[in-house]
Amino acid sequence: MLTCGTGTTWRKAPGAESERYSVVLANPPFAGSLDYEAVAPELLGMVRTKKAELLHLAMILRLLRPGGRAAVIVPAGLLFSSSSAHIELRRLLVDQHGLKAVVKLPGGTFRPYAGVSTAILFFTKDAGQADSVWFYDLTADGWSLDDRREPLLAQDKLGLAPDSVLDTVDHTRNNLPDLMRRWRLRHSSERRRARSEQSFCVTSAEIAAEDYNLSLERFRQIHEMQRAAQEGIRLGDFAEIFPGSVRRSDLDEEPDATDTEGRRRILPPTLLTSTLPDVADLPLRADQREPPRRLRQGDIVGRDLAGIRYWTCVPSQYDGVQPGQGLIVIRLTEEVLPHEYVIAYLSSPLAEQQLPKYGTIPRIKAREMADIWIPKCDGDLSEIRASLAMLDEGEQEAARIQDDLHRMRMRIFESGTGSTRRGRLDDAAAISSLTAQNLRRHNEPYKLFQDSYPYAVARAVRKFRHSLSLAERHEAAIQCAESLILSLGIMALALAADRGRQDLPAIAQWSQSVERGGVSLGHWVGVVRAVAEDARQHGDPAAGLVEATARKKGRKGLVADLDQLVELRNKIRHGAGPRTRAELEKSLGRIEPLMLSSLSGCAFLAHTRWVHTDRLQWMPAAGKFRVSGLALMGDHPDFATVSFDTAHPLADDRLYLISPNDEPLPLSPFCLLSDCPACLAPELYYPDRMTSSTALLKSLDRGHELDSDSVFKALREWGTP
Repeated sequence: MLTCGTGTTWRKAPGAESERYSVVLANPPFAGSLDYEAVAPELLGMVRTKKAELLHLAMILRLLRPGGRAAVIVPAGLLFSSSSAHIELRRLLVDQHGLKAVVKLPGGTFRPYAGVSTAILFFTKDAGQADSVWFYDLTADGWSLDDRREPLLAQDKLGLAPDSVLDTVDHTRNNLPDLMRRWRLRHSSERRRARSEQSFCVTSAEIAAEDYNLSLERFRQIHEMQRAAQEGIRLGDFAEIFPGSVRRSDLDEEPDATDTEGRRRILPPTLLTSTLPDVADLPLRADQREPPRRLRQGDIVGRDLAGIRYWTCVPSQYDGVQPGQGLIVIRLTEEVLPHEYVIAYLSSPLAEQQLPKYGTIPRIKAREMADIWIPKCDGDLSEIRASLAMLDEGEQEAARIQDDLHRMRMRIFESGTGSTRRGRLDDAAAISSLTAQNLRRHNEPYKLFQDSYPYAVARAVRKFRHSLSLAERHEAAIQCAESLILSLGIMALALAADRGRQDLPAIAQWSQSVERGGVSLGHWVGVVRAVAEDARQHGDPAAGLVEATARKKGRKGLVADLDQLVELRNKIRHGAGPRTRAELEKSLGRIEPLMLSSLSGCAFLAHTRWVHTDRLQWMPAAGKFRVSGLALMGDHPDFATVSFDTAHPLADDRLYLISPNDEPLPLSPFCLLSDCPACLAPELYYPDRMTSSTALLKSLDRGHELDSDSVFKALREWGTP
């Protein structure tokens, strides 16, 4: 047996132990890099890289004798990263070394030591190319996926071969027996499984065609696109698609004449929102040049940047308006499907999955939109329109109800006697309670939260809404509570820092917890409570936090709900969680009302904006700064681009909360947007604890971890009197 310790060097070990072992089981480090000089030449001959995770795989291939077998745990990024070294190593495994299986491990498998997403690769040296590779999505291993890693089942139901038979609910907590059973069937019935299943096979030829991508999600996405093609109509077969052409530099910044016919009017992407502006309010083109295309009534327009594209049907008043660069125009040549239906689908996440994107901020191209598939919808066109109109009516009615409730809240404080105000309050509460009960039956409030709350909360709500099993729904409810509390805590810390109130006892306790090994969820609630109370005493609305945390009769209110959620969550996370279906139902019955009440009590979050700045530009004519960046609101496949004017000089590449009064609140160093080293996707991170030299950050919704020297320095400076 060879163990990798401090005495083993990359230069000597491969040559000394080359082709000696018949079996290698390895869990190498998930990150790191080395200088080329420190790596054995024979390893660089296989794959030229400094990445430690790739070099470990190369070394394992050197250690194996021909026909030797290996099972190696790798970070998820190795499965899909697009560098030439990653692709070459995956090619070697598939084409030359008989890659048999890829088992995706559940997030949290290696907690508390690492939060990186991982997978296991199974291969045989010099076995040539297997005809297919088996994939398994392991979502539960019988243990909690938090830092405590406690058993979720009785001892006789744990492990690969438990003594007792597992039922359906038990399977949601321990997939390992199913993994073993399906592994033995990978050459037979598993090959017939759909790629939407927990396990399936993919031919090596298909893997090669995808640049040897070994991500299970990639082949599920391909499956969904193929399904859409079978069930849909190609957009380019019934529509003409072209980009807007008028550049921003062509706009007349100071028009001195009117354009009564609208022939010089431009619709730029920045003015394309949920409501189209009046034609008279559109900017003018500075010259008389004729654009390649003009808009017509019925054209569908949307932004080419990812996020909220605001797909909209152009009215007759827009006939002749010139489309600006950054717009995509879809002109239906045949009404195979109603405009309203096409817009509804293009606005969905399913459509976003089909759209090819380019660049750091993903941009779609008009010519490639022709190849996306619009799902068919049976029925007369007028019937489809009528159903969509009914759906719109319901959404508008929900918005109207929310506005009415807000006006009723404001009316409470109008002139009158104390008893009159109490009567208004009781009436408003009764109507609000009845409305909430009706909406709760239809699950509609969760949709509102998902669409309008800050990204981390919205994403957690989405997981809850789309949970398939009772166990998943229970876990998603807890994650939703955690995301909400952390988001409120981040906002409260930012308010305290902005107001110079870091001397509050709860803030000092939070700082001590960060330095001593970790902040409990209770500490975060304590920060929210203390900052809100302090702001209330100073007459500061605190961007809506003060009103939201106001104590209600009977010691009820948002903070009380959060305290109860923390208590329930801690019991579950510390081993007292439900184990049977009946216990799950009972536990969820306690958590969900508190979660819904807490989310409803945070309606002010929908009136704020979390924005990550990209560029600041001074606008002399307006006397303001124009800020462009990303809006981190709602649960969307990509963050929406945003542009707005402000009197405040915001820093580039920073995260801000913009209050309803357009007051910018810096969220750094309590929250930042950064690419995850494991999955390479942008994530929101918050500080959880500090070592002697760095801050350990955790992502708000996925549990990934990140080290940050800059956050460490900022927290130390902030906490120093």
